[in-house]
Amino acid sequence: MGDSNTDTSTTVSETVAEEVSLFSMTDMVLFSLIAGFLTYWFLFRKKKDEIPEFTKIQPMDSSVKDTSFVEKMKKTGRNIIVFYGSQTGTAEEFANRLSKDAHRYGMRGMSADPEEYVLADLSHLPEIENSLTVFCMATYGEGDPTDNAQDFYDWLQETNVDLSGVKYALGGGFYHMARAVLASCL
Repeated sequence: MGDSNTDTSTTVSETVAEEVSLFSMTDMVLFSLIAGFLTYWFLFRKKKDEIPEFTKIQPMDSSVKDTSFVEKMKKTGRNIIVFYGSQTGTAEEFANRLSKDAHRYGMRGMSADPEEYVLADLSHLPEIENSLTVFCMATYGEGDPTDNAQDFYDWLQETNVDLSGVKYALGGGFYHMARAVLASCL
């Protein structure tokens, strides 16, 4: 007799266990709220501000080489130019980053190799509203100009162009270039 009661209570408890749901009503409500929130967040979250893609402006055709960076800046609506003097590419990379980050301040920048442009146009830079020139120059050897900045350095030493209205910033380890730029702009 004892065995039949045990069998009956086991059968009843198994039946009750089968009827009990894995989730209670509270669990279902919480699950629905979380699923609804995730769906809402996925569909309506604020998209990140798009960062404009940076492309280095280079002449389209080598036979028709436009060497006026001021004209290019006017055509493309840019107001910051970052010239780089680089032997290994570090200053060029930094110049590219600086010109990309200009958008954070409501400006548009471009980086440029001084070998590719007529730098006498620096005197025309004040024609562009809120313009700025940044010189990111590295050194080579014992403080000498890099290969791509040598002509620029020589030009600064020999020029008589008035650069007094040019807004500029200097960066890098190029002491001689900094002195030449300062002498030309003052």
